[in-house]
Amino acid sequence: MDASSDSRSPATLATEPPTRDRARLSSRPERPCDTCRKRKLKCAKAPGHERCVLCIFHDRDCTYEDAPQLRRKRGSGVGQPSPETVDSSTTSGKRRKAITEDATPSLLDQALGLHRTTHFKYIGSSSPQQEKLVDIIHQVGPSQDCLTGTKFRRVAHHVTFLSKPDHDAPLSNDKDRDLEAIESLVSPHGRGLVDLYFGTVHPSYPILHKGVFMEKYKRSYTEFSPPLLAAVYLLAMDWWEFDRELSSQAKPDTGALSQWATKALMDVMHRPKLSSAQAALLLLQRAGCDSWILTSQIVALGEELGLHLDCSDWNIPDWEKGLRRRLSWALFMQDKWGSLIHGRPSHISSSCWQLPDITLDDFPESAADDENKEGSSEVEKGRLLFIHLTRLTMIMTEAKECLYGPHDTRVQAIVRSAGLQGLLELVKPLVVQLKDWMHSLPPELRMSDIKTRKLCSNGYLHLSYFVTEIIIHRHIISNLDSAPSPLIALCRDAARARLERAVAFVDALKPEHLQAFWWFAAPKSLAYIRTYGGLLWATSATEDEAEFYRKKLADFRWGLKVRAKGVGFVTAALKEMEESLSEIDMSRGVAVPESTGG
Repeated sequence: MDASSDSRSPATLATEPPTRDRARLSSRPERPCDTCRKRKLKCAKAPGHERCVLCIFHDRDCTYEDAPQLRRKRGSGVGQPSPETVDSSTTSGKRRKAITEDATPSLLDQALGLHRTTHFKYIGSSSPQQEKLVDIIHQVGPSQDCLTGTKFRRVAHHVTFLSKPDHDAPLSNDKDRDLEAIESLVSPHGRGLVDLYFGTVHPSYPILHKGVFMEKYKRSYTEFSPPLLAAVYLLAMDWWEFDRELSSQAKPDTGALSQWATKALMDVMHRPKLSSAQAALLLLQRAGCDSWILTSQIVALGEELGLHLDCSDWNIPDWEKGLRRRLSWALFMQDKWGSLIHGRPSHISSSCWQLPDITLDDFPESAADDENKEGSSEVEKGRLLFIHLTRLTMIMTEAKECLYGPHDTRVQAIVRSAGLQGLLELVKPLVVQLKDWMHSLPPELRMSDIKTRKLCSNGYLHLSYFVTEIIIHRHIISNLDSAPSPLIALCRDAARARLERAVAFVDALKPEHLQAFWWFAAPKSLAYIRTYGGLLWATSATEDEAEFYRKKLADFRWGLKVRAKGVGFVTAALKEMEESLSEIDMSRGVAVPESTGG
């Protein structure tokens, strides 16, 4: 079959094993084709084809017409970037070219979770590698690191990791091919997308270390984990139109890039690094791409990396400690909010995850790192947002475990013995915690704090707050049977007020809010508001009350529809609502026995 008729996707081609002896398959000379040579990419032939992967994907001929360039003799500057390799502000849209390995010291040399050639797996107390024997046989000391050749690395008392070279892991040989394919899809806009990511996404969701990332990117994109590089590019593309230089160019194929990212992520799971967890978290933040199965995988990956442990006294660089704390909380929040919106048991036991409070010292950036470009987010605000989201997550987790846990017999017993009043006493501490949390928000995190020509990500923090309120009141509304009428009326009035506040919040969203970063839980959180309103409608005591909720929900849906164009999380929310509520006909009347209270 002619190569030009190959309709397979890049992800399909990438799963085929590389050909060891390409000369047997092709009479072409063993050098890059003209396109790959100009881009300084490795020319990877697809098995059984005369064209390389890049040319098959772009449906063009592999030509060898240009004369090969003569190799330059290496002098004293071996491994140093040439002037054309180093990007400046005037060439931000040009892709960085691959260069030879940099011999200069790197921030990654002493890292545990981001070492350049080795990955480390945490040795648990019940694992076969009994710690006493490790001490005797390998004489592991606190000052040893992976460069000594030892199989183990002790980072603190009773905290040891097993080290393995990256090249020994399964599928490790696919990295170069994946990186070349990923970079070719966005070329020549790689640097522009990186800048866009750190200006729009990173301030509000700071799970990368910008200094470490940019150090590697200055050398070459080939130093990255393929799924992380793809994830950064993919998320940045949501703000393509906000960059003057990029918006005038054709936007890369996000579908093809997503395929490569997903395939590459599954490959790197075999050699766990912090970059693998970062990539998975970023891919999960894309609107409509939330996955409970992937969430469970990265929780296990995080435990392989020791992210469930307090790293405060570990013998690792300080910058990695801060990065680990942010990643630990990001994984914890992904699991807990995913558990809520998917209605699944959490994979994380709070008693087994040692999560010290995160502080401003755990963030590498400050106000001095704020982007001055139009449409960028504010670094200082993003740090505060992340910190307050961790605190809200703890309140939400307590509420869910108390009211929606698999073993809620305590709640049921309280309702049976003390009725609605007993339930209200049970949830009162949660309500107080929520009020205190809201009162503790600094002015920068209020919805009204909008700066000129800046995006504001405060929206997803407040939306998460409203959902936490709703899960408490939803449970109360479901337990109004046989309660005194005045108490029922009081509870329904309070529930109605929460719905009205949540709907008013959505109605007040400005473009600066809508176009900013919204995390993975936002679409289902909006759907949560509508199903909550549906519950209030279904339990209405009178037709007038039912009519109020019909109108309120119709207005809510209309408000989302007029805001959906170009706003991914709102579009995903409307799709979610159609899937969960499309069969409910709210035009009919609701007849509920008066004794049930609604």
